Amino acid sequence: MYVTPETGDGWITQVVARDAEGFVIDARFVLKPDFRALIGGRVQDLVFAARSRLARLGINILPLDEPQLNGESADLRLKIIAAIASFGIEGHLERIVIPGLRVGRLVFCPEDNRLDSCAIHQLVQNNGLQLPAGFSLAGNGYLILRPQQRIYRFIKPLTPAEVTAIATHADGKDLLNRLQVRVDVEHIELPPRDGLVTACSMFLHRHYVVLRNLDESLGVHLQATVLDPVSTRGTNVYLEFINRTDQLIINPSVAATVHEAIHSEPRPLYWHGRAQLEPGEAEAIAGCRSLAAIFDRLESGPVRDRYSHRMAAVTRDPAALLQGADPDLLWTHPQAPLDPQAGPDLASRSLAGGLRPTHPECGTQILSELPAGARATLLLGYFPNLIEHTQICAAALQHKIQRIIFRRASFEHGQFLSARDHGRLADYEALGLEVFWCNEARGHVVRHVFRGLRAYFTTPDKVERFCSCLIFAIYGSTKPLADPAVEQVERLLVNLRALFGSDISILTGGGPGAMQQVTDIAHRLGFLVGSSFIETVDQRPNETAEFYQTFQARSRQARQRWFEIASFHLFLVGGVGTLEEIGLTLTDMKLGVIEPGPLVFFDSSGGEFYWEGLRQQLATMKREGRAPAWLIDQILMTSDPEAVPRFYKQALRLG
Repeated sequence: MYVTPETGDGWITQVVARDAEGFVIDARFVLKPDFRALIGGRVQDLVFAARSRLARLGINILPLDEPQLNGESADLRLKIIAAIASFGIEGHLERIVIPGLRVGRLVFCPEDNRLDSCAIHQLVQNNGLQLPAGFSLAGNGYLILRPQQRIYRFIKPLTPAEVTAIATHADGKDLLNRLQVRVDVEHIELPPRDGLVTACSMFLHRHYVVLRNLDESLGVHLQATVLDPVSTRGTNVYLEFINRTDQLIINPSVAATVHEAIHSEPRPLYWHGRAQLEPGEAEAIAGCRSLAAIFDRLESGPVRDRYSHRMAAVTRDPAALLQGADPDLLWTHPQAPLDPQAGPDLASRSLAGGLRPTHPECGTQILSELPAGARATLLLGYFPNLIEHTQICAAALQHKIQRIIFRRASFEHGQFLSARDHGRLADYEALGLEVFWCNEARGHVVRHVFRGLRAYFTTPDKVERFCSCLIFAIYGSTKPLADPAVEQVERLLVNLRALFGSDISILTGGGPGAMQQVTDIAHRLGFLVGSSFIETVDQRPNETAEFYQTFQARSRQARQRWFEIASFHLFLVGGVGTLEEIGLTLTDMKLGVIEPGPLVFFDSSGGEFYWEGLRQQLATMKREGRAPAWLIDQILMTSDPEAVPRFYKQALRLG
């Protein structure tokens, strides 16, 4: 993974003073040992970058001096002001500028990792980064970035509760995205003594960009000045400008420097049943067999009733199980008969009739016998049900367990997880628990890894690439494509690689037919392949996806949320299922659930244009005001693979 050399978000420790302009505050930043070693006391190369959500509220946070290093932390005095007067945030500042508010981070930006103009030009030529259309590159290595012809306004004056939620809540940015809407303009007019929010398109893969205010006559960018690799990918890279002059500024721009990000080796996020194991396919298979043998040994007792299959065991030293050691704690059989109508598997019963009293016995009862801080490994025959989930969460809060390894996803649905299960996985991530699946059907042990708000299972050697690659969601039919159509699709994917570089992944539904053909093409081109499997009677999941997630049939629409990790959505010829996915994707973009971006409908069949009916329908919806014009304008329908990269460059306004 490539990361910016930076601290985590610092927080306000005290409010020092308040004046007519705003607040003076002190903030503290934790300095991890590797970061302290990297900067070596060079505080002059530390840049304060304010939180982007605060800048989008029109709040500017300016450093008043250099950071003061104090061993494991740094302190910095800052000035907080409401810089964009037209947003009306000034009256809300007193509510949010309090100790504990996270304000931004310190970023190490030395000259020795800054790229010169020749290196930047070479990167652009080789698709190492994609910059906004109309950018300029000066001989001294400064980029001049020009925003798109659009601005962002609030749909209504913000309430105190909304400002507080945006500034402080973990999902505050989602609320901000709903309340701050885009308006296309012919020219960006930056009023005197005021400001605005606009955006540009940019794709950073292995570099970070630092915005620099060199010429106030072109506008001053707020202190949210660092654009990170990987997370800076897309059409909505927000830019916040203010005009300190008494004259109108038309089409503001900002200078920037490009720096090499740090290649970070991810910490081992896996366990294969051995104390030490290098990642690799052979080892993964061996690890899966080792774990399966452990589960076989733990489950070898007789089954007495329908709940006895919910084996649970705890071990302090997972590797010791391989030598035949017994787990520290094991549960396989309840101590008293269970009432089938009052068992712990509440998910199997309808809630419409109300919850009945439940029997207290379940596998995870053994967690109560663990001491706090044990950080043990919990082995489960099946993914946790509701009662087991509550006991696991309670144990995690006391650090009794550190990881979960489950063998089977579901008793009734095989390898497919329910919507409740995905909610439980998110809870485990929030509690710091590692989750592993000993997936015997695939012959490997996989780790549950989050990318943004969504997570997939992947093998240890693919974690880094999964977290950093540029993902295209590709939808299509279970019917196979003819050979000429396959060649057209392959040409399309080759063109995408030529535009964005080789660090690309595709994400499909994981079914047969066209989806399997696309998967095979992607593997030949060296792409990473992911699948979001759905439980259906007409699809056999492919066996070659390198990251994947599973969903039960009733979680069909929830499954679409997991396609949010894709930067682009591309629809091949498909049937009713593809039509549903089209509707969900368009609706999500309209509502701001996912970032608006170019959509491609590709027909490689060679016959009558497949998407013509949909084209006419969308045109009618646009004409009658039943769909936003900006959304329909983001769509390309074509049978020419050469047209797609041209469309992306135009729609994304890339240089």
